Amino acid sequence: MTSAFDDLSESAIFEQRDALADEYIPSEIVGRDEKKEEYMNALLPVYKGESPDNIFLYGQNGVGKTAVTHWVLSQLEASEKLQTELAVLPINCEGVNTSYQLTIELANQLIPNSEDYLPSTGHPESKVYSVFFDQLDKIGGTALVVLDEIDHVANIDTFLYKATRAASYGDLTETKLGLIGISTDTAFSEDLSSDVRSSLRERVIEFPPYDAGQLEQVLRQRVDTAFYEDVVTNAAITYAAALGSKNSGDARMVLDLIRIAGDYARERGLDHVTEDLIKEAMDEYEIERSMSVLADLPENIKIVVYALAVLEERQDEEVTSAVLYDLYSDFTQIVGHDPVSERRARDYYGRLDDLNIIESQVKHDSSGGQYKTHWLNHPTNEVLTALSDTVDTIGVHNSIQHLVEQ
Repeated sequence: MTSAFDDLSESAIFEQRDALADEYIPSEIVGRDEKKEEYMNALLPVYKGESPDNIFLYGQNGVGKTAVTHWVLSQLEASEKLQTELAVLPINCEGVNTSYQLTIELANQLIPNSEDYLPSTGHPESKVYSVFFDQLDKIGGTALVVLDEIDHVANIDTFLYKATRAASYGDLTETKLGLIGISTDTAFSEDLSSDVRSSLRERVIEFPPYDAGQLEQVLRQRVDTAFYEDVVTNAAITYAAALGSKNSGDARMVLDLIRIAGDYARERGLDHVTEDLIKEAMDEYEIERSMSVLADLPENIKIVVYALAVLEERQDEEVTSAVLYDLYSDFTQIVGHDPVSERRARDYYGRLDDLNIIESQVKHDSSGGQYKTHWLNHPTNEVLTALSDTVDTIGVHNSIQHLVEQ
């Protein structure tokens, strides 16, 4: 039986298109040799069978934090000279709202029979931690808990405090526990309590943006896997890498550009992915990028954007930092969070401006003082779509009701 799909273009463009997906981890990581070595040195105590250090990775989206983590840990697990039994417990913290939920997720990774899994609610917190540590201690050797997007957990202090003091309190006697935290929030540790910071004593590895040369390495590696030979021109690869280096050094961005351009070529029956197709892909990408980035930001930052959206729809006057901070603080109270300091909130505004999600401008008042105003760089309805989870959690404000109902 023939299908309408049979009439579509049969251009030989992609050999393995999935090699351009976010979840694809290549067997070798390129463009991050220095960070791989730094990471391996930080894990050397584990390799030697010693008590592990806690390691925290910071850097914006698309700079290789998660990919390098996968690679380094796979190398560690594969070593025949590893001097400990090793268990790696990875968890993506997006959608994990509390330390309680995080501990349940980790405990259920360790419980052998699904019928014995802890339910998401119903147990006292002390019981949840007791089950987690009991299961962890059955492993022996060393356990590394990898918390990707750790900044998404609102009250992470509780988990970090209990985990880092488990051995000294006698909760763990057979297993050495190390934590690996991955975050886009470079000031994450500043919000931790002094007790947690004291016991955490983390080693910090900062991942800077890729430069054009590193991005070109990443692209050529993926192009060799994803496309048939000689489909993507050298000019297209160089141009995509240059665009990426000018736009935050984000490897995900350049991989998306190559994928979109490849889709264009296949759909149009073309034989090559050219620089012109990369330019066209960039136009589409810029429209989608900011909203995708916004949806992946930590909850506190998304609350700031939601507050700005509400203020823009509620009043014709300019939105100053003071007005924005007040509404942000009100919204954090609704969801049960403590607002960050005004200084930290200013860091959020700067980051959102850098990401082209909002725009900020310094103005002068009549007394010669300075203040900042802020506005969204995208239509409010698009912003609210990207913030749908945040809007659901806080509730639909009256000033945006007409947009949500559209």
